[in-house]
Amino acid sequence: MNRIRGIVMLLAGVAAIWKGWQIHRGEIAVLAYGLGVLALALAVWHLTRNAPTPRPRG
Repeated sequence: MNRIRGIVMLLAGVAAIWKGWQIHRGEIAVLAYGLGVLALALAVWHLTRNAPTPRPRG
């Protein structure tokens, strides 16, 4: 599941940066760039962390 979340966040980050590039000026463009960077950081985090180990039952 973490890989899927990472890929989705990677796509969202690229889309946000692309929209910021299209807008190119103003506060909304800066917001789009910021959200894109945040999404890319979350994508890297999801793609690089280890899978959680299941807790023992009992």
